[in-house]
Amino acid sequence: MKEIVLGIVISIVTGVISSYLFLMYFLNKKRVKIEISSYISKVTFEGQTNYFFKFINKTNSEIFDIRIEPTFYKQVGGVGGMNIQGKDILLKDNFISYIPCKKKSDANSLHAMRVRTTEDIEANWTDTSSYIRLTVIAKHSLSGFTNIFVKDFYSKDVITTRKFKTGDDLDVV
Repeated sequence: MKEIVLGIVISIVTGVISSYLFLMYFLNKKRVKIEISSYISKVTFEGQTNYFFKFINKTNSEIFDIRIEPTFYKQVGGVGGMNIQGKDILLKDNFISYIPCKKKSDANSLHAMRVRTTEDIEANWTDTSSYIRLTVIAKHSLSGFTNIFVKDFYSKDVITTRKFKTGDDLDVV
C-alpha cells in the first residue's frame, strides 16, 4: 500500500514539474521582439519638418496595444549635483492597436512601423549631456506578455535627412 501511494505521489510531482517546465519553455518563446532603428529621419513635406522613428515587429506573431514614448532628457543643476529632467516628445500617433507579424505575402511591410513628430528636436537638443530615449511597449497576441524596448539616442548625429529603407531594413538611404 505504501509503495502505491509513493508511486502516485511521484507521478503527480513528476507531471507537475514537467508541465511547469514545458509551459515556461513555451511561454518564454511567446514574447515580443522589437528592433528599433539607430537613426532619426528628418523629412520635410507639405512645408513642415517631421522627425521619424522606425521600429520592426520581429515577433513570430501579432502584437497589440503598442505604446511609443519618445522622451527628451537633459541634465539640470540640483543641490549637490546634477539631475535628469525629462520632457515628452509629442508624436502624431503614439498608440498603435495592432501590428502584424512578417509575412511573405505582405508587399507593404506592415510589420515595420514609422512614427513621427513635428516638434523641433534639434532646437531642444542644446548640449552634449542631452539625449532622446525612445520606449516601445507592446503585448504578445498569444501569451499576453508585455515587453518594453528602449533605444537611447545620445548625439544629434543620429538625425539624418535621408529616408528609411522599406521593410526589415533599419538603415536610411
